[in-house]
Order: sequence, then C-alpha cells, then structure tokens
Amino acid sequence: MKRKSLLSLIVALAFFSVISEFAIAQEVSPLVKKLYNSEWPSKDEVQKNYDAFLEQSAIQAYMLTIPALNVIGIRDASEATFGRGYNVLPIWKDRMNAKTLIPTPNCDVIYSMSYLDLKETGPLVVYAPPGVIGMFTDFFQRTLTDVGAAGPDRAAGGLYLLLPPDYDGPVPGGYFTFRSSTYNVFLFFRTVLTAGANGPDTKKPVETAERTRVYPLGMTEGNRLAMKFPNASPVRINMMYPTDFTYWEKLKKFIDYEPVGCLDPVSRGVLASIGIIKGQPFNPSDHDRQILTAAIEKAEKMILAVRLHPDGLPMNAYYKDRKYVNVWGGVDADWNTPSYTSLKTRAGYFQIAFSSAPAMVVDAIGMGSKYPNTYIDSNGEWLNGSNSYKLHLPPKIPASLYWAVTAYNPQDGTMPETSQSFPSRNQFDKVKTNADGSVDLYFGPTKPAASPAENWIQTIPNRALLIAVRLYGTGAEFYDQTWKPDDVVKLK
Repeated sequence: MKRKSLLSLIVALAFFSVISEFAIAQEVSPLVKKLYNSEWPSKDEVQKNYDAFLEQSAIQAYMLTIPALNVIGIRDASEATFGRGYNVLPIWKDRMNAKTLIPTPNCDVIYSMSYLDLKETGPLVVYAPPGVIGMFTDFFQRTLTDVGAAGPDRAAGGLYLLLPPDYDGPVPGGYFTFRSSTYNVFLFFRTVLTAGANGPDTKKPVETAERTRVYPLGMTEGNRLAMKFPNASPVRINMMYPTDFTYWEKLKKFIDYEPVGCLDPVSRGVLASIGIIKGQPFNPSDHDRQILTAAIEKAEKMILAVRLHPDGLPMNAYYKDRKYVNVWGGVDADWNTPSYTSLKTRAGYFQIAFSSAPAMVVDAIGMGSKYPNTYIDSNGEWLNGSNSYKLHLPPKIPASLYWAVTAYNPQDGTMPETSQSFPSRNQFDKVKTNADGSVDLYFGPTKPAASPAENWIQTIPNRALLIAVRLYGTGAEFYDQTWKPDDVVKLK
C-alpha cells in the first residue's frame, strides 16, 4: 500500500508540475488572456469589431480628404452651371450673396474662381491683372503661391506658369513658375470694391477681374480660346461638398485621376482601409455602404465638436480677454506646426471655409488679411439668431483696404438668406459712425431699436450664428493687439 501511495504521489506531483509550467507560460502573454479568455471570438463578435474598424477608418479618411472634397464640390457645381474649360472664369459681378452655397464666402469683395486641369491641357499660363488678391492651390488646397501684393508680382500683375506634376519639358523664363502636385489647380482671385456714391461700387473690380487671361503654354494668340466671364451673382447654386455616399464616389474618381505622388503613402493606406485604391474597383457591399455613409455623419459631428469644445483647438484663441478665434491658430497655411501637421485644425477649417494661403496666416503688415470670428457672446453663451446683439469696433480700424463684418451659419459657413441683400456690413456701406470714429453694428431677426438701418445685419430665429470680422490690408495695431474688436454683447 505504501508503495502504491508513493507512486500516486509522484504522478500527482509530475502532473502538477506540468500544469504549473503551463500556467506560468500563460502569464507572459497577457493578450491571450485578455482576448476572449484565450478562445476564438464568435462570428458576430468578429463582424461587430470589423464594422467598427471600417467606420473609424472612414472617419479618418474623411478628415484627411475634406480639403479635396471641399474644392471638388465647388468645381463640380461651377462646371455644371457655367461650363468647363481653362477659358471659363465665373465672376460674382454683383458680389456673392446667399444664393451661392459655399463655405464662408466674402460678400464684400468680387470673387473670380476657376478650375484648371493640367492633365488635359499641359502647362498653363495665367495673366493676373494688377491689384488682384488671390492664390493658386492644388486640389488638396495646398498653396502653390499667393497672387497680388503678397505674391511675387507684388500687386503689379504678371504671368504665372503652372506646371503639372509630371512635366519634364523645358521651363521658359519670363514667368512666375510653380509646379502643382495635382493635375487639378484651383484659381481663386479677389478684387476689392471701391467706394461709390451710395455704397460699394463693383464696376472697377469687375473690370480688373475680366482682364485675367488663361491659355496653354506655347499656344499662339490666334489659337487661344476666348475668355468667358459669366456673372454668377444672380444664379442659385449649391457648391458645397457632398454629405452622403457621393462623398466616397467623388473621392475615388479623384484618386484615380491624380498621380500617386500627390498623397503620402500613409494617407493612401487609410483610404485603402475603406477600399479606395488608385486603379482598383471600389464596390462596397450594401452593408459596408451603410457604415461608410454613417461614418460621414459621425465625422461631421466630431469635427464640429472639435471646433466648439474648449479643448478641441486650444491654440485658436486670438486674445486672452476676448472670445474671438483664429482658425489658423499655431499652424502655417498648410496646417503644419514645427513638429506635426494639425489634422483636426485642417478638418475644422475646411468644414467651414475654403482656400488657405500664406498671406492669410503671416503677419504681412498692410498687405495681408485677417479674419477674427466668434460664435460666443460676452457672457460665454452661443450666438443665436433669435437674439439681438451689438458689436463695437473701436476707432481707427486697422484695415488699409477695407473692413467688413459678416454673419454665417456656423455648421458649414454658408450665408443665411434673409430679406437683406447681404448678411454683411462694410466700410463702403455708409454705416453710421460714432463721434470718435468707432462703429456699432447690430444683429437680430428684426432691427434693434438702437440700431440705424445701415448698421443692422439681419439674422434667422432659432438658428446658430457665427460672426466674422474681416480686415484687408491689416495694420500693425491688429498684430500687436493695441486694436481689438469688442466682444459681441447680447441686448436685453
């Protein structure tokens, strides 16, 4: 009996030793223990988590590509309405109004916008007239160059030569030459209003814009297409980026058209995660289409939350004692900080605006343009079109070209359409000024009693409100903050 017991004890100890070694071995691999207690997940569990991965990849893809879809929406609407071609330059000859749905337009300047396809035409020459304020960007809205006072022509006008990304031919002299990383190039020119007898005068800035010329490099005068300058002001047109599955379809078409080198491999990897790969079919299942469509709505809400949350864009505050924000806070015109590209700042900007250039960001005294804007009143409450507000602009507004104040829908930067011609007031509008030269502007669904009619900007009840101040030819007083707009005050 003793021998049997001893043998059983030896066997038990050996078995325990094996089990102990096995248990110890498991301790060095925590993920095996963490994931489903070392078993396989169910098929439903796999599907749930794959769907979450697809949705999150789509949200990241949206944030990466909204600059491109922003300008693609503008181009597609323009070409469908006014025609396409390097010689077609729509001009908002009577200023841009709320009939044009576009992110944060400036209705106090004359806009000229065109879309150049260098893959189709080869290198293009653009004559920019003297006095233009503008830029060329690629279709990720990365600046090729400023045009005008902040550009190489220094407001004297000049010939710009735009080269496609794969151009390997001779580059002639006599031009301001820039190579685009995309075949598609955005031409965005602005010409400044002049003071008329009864308000802003558009005649001279329109004449200046119509001096623009675009033609292929090397094409003789007799073979160039005549320029067309359709008036876009009276036309009701939706130039916004898509908010449904069309977003992905337009993105796929763009990715297929443009060269591989226009986008970095990591970003292309994010797009590949949702099935968008250059030259390959994009045919998601009905199930995946639903996820990709839902991801757009979630991304839109997330980007808005980034813009509104106090921790979302902490570098964007313009002042320590005011509620205004700087949408380029801490980044350059291409959204770079000294150590990284701020994806959330870029996505927040292109949700509500279009075009970015160095002249908008750097402290170019007397030449640049600045855009402090606010969606919060002096009490820290969201601005709402149901309320009445007052904005005081101290005297000696530092804008050598002009100043303007405009109301917007803060979700996407479109202009509210009211009974007024424009949701804006500018220095040419014959606004009433105070004895010291300061200006009080008023906002509300009906004219506040204290407001002169010339100083009132109408709002829409029960709608969120954003107010933007524009300073063109910004003076040193703005940069050193000896001049600051007052906070918006809610009227009782």
